[in-house]
Amino acid sequence: MRVRGRLTGAGLAIAAAAVATGLGATAASAQPAASIGTRAEAANVPVHATTDAYIRSVPSVNGADWGQVRFGEEWGAICYTEGGNASLGGRNSNIWVQLDQWGPSNGYVTELALRDGHAGLQQC
Repeated sequence: MRVRGRLTGAGLAIAAAAVATGLGATAASAQPAASIGTRAEAANVPVHATTDAYIRSVPSVNGADWGQVRFGEEWGAICYTEGGNASLGGRNSNIWVQLDQWGPSNGYVTELALRDGHAGLQQC
């Protein structure tokens, strides 16, 4: 019987042979991402929600609602961009912050819902 996550029989022999012949991956053989055709992304900037607000599909109040940021939550932000005008608590802004949602697409939230707005972020 084969147990998931455990090398047994032939699998163990193949792994041992790979290590003995140098086919195993090591930190010394690792290459920088740029050298293998991928691009390293800049680190996310933490942003803090000061109120509840919708995460939109595009930087506009007309974008589809993809979720919400909630008061007190911390999110990873990627960049900021100009978009449609938003208003919150008597203030207005057309600056939207792109949040890293770790999915196929990243949504936008108005900077008005964030403690420091778009401070510390690069333009998209």
